[in-house]
Amino acid sequence: MLLPYLVTSRARRDLLRLLWADRAEGSVSELARMASVSFAAVHRELEAMRAEGLVACERVGAALVYRANRKHPQAALVRRLLEEGMTASGSPSAPHAEKVRGWLAAAGAPLLVSRRVVGRMPRLEEVLAEGLALSHHDATVARVLPLVLWLQRDRLDHVRLVHETTRRNELQALGFFLELTGRLGGDPRLTALSGRLRDRRRSRARQFFAGPHGRMALAAARRKTPPLARRWGYLMNMGLDSFASAFAKHTGVA
Repeated sequence: MLLPYLVTSRARRDLLRLLWADRAEGSVSELARMASVSFAAVHRELEAMRAEGLVACERVGAALVYRANRKHPQAALVRRLLEEGMTASGSPSAPHAEKVRGWLAAAGAPLLVSRRVVGRMPRLEEVLAEGLALSHHDATVARVLPLVLWLQRDRLDHVRLVHETTRRNELQALGFFLELTGRLGGDPRLTALSGRLRDRRRSRARQFFAGPHGRMALAAARRKTPPLARRWGYLMNMGLDSFASAFAKHTGVA
């Protein structure tokens, strides 16, 4: 596995994955929490990345928000290195992924987690936004997200949810899952909310799930993609029946 050999610092690897693969952005303290790394270590790494042009930052209110600089001359090389690392490890950042699964389980997702949530749990809207980002790498998380949205539908702050999701570049994914949940549960409020999120400028479908996609996998996704997913600009080798069976099993709503 080339990534750990070339990048020996775990903090640096996790931050690169968060910023470049997960498309996360945030202040030093927010990224430290996401990566489960100390504030000092994250601050040091972010400043080093900024000096090399790998991250850009801007002031939002009182906070300095960092994000990947996708205009970097070697951006394609960074993405390729991280993609190879994720393929070998199975997840963008194993500690963070397990933490997000724990948060989702605490919010009602039927997920097996290795440890319970320790410390302060983020706001529900942040948990769902993190879950959306993780769902591209974990099909099980994708399958149970409609259940969490359904169970928490009356507790959600929709404005904050859109804000947190936009920060992670997952607004289209949120729209897809909101409409899917509205259909599965028969709640027109969720369907109406999703309609306001759709980016109609997006004409070309892309794979929902991350990872290498060969010709056969792409052909299978094109055959099996539900019309609902395609309408939101996604290809996925997962039918609506997979979402519906998990939803019905844990809600009793067929």
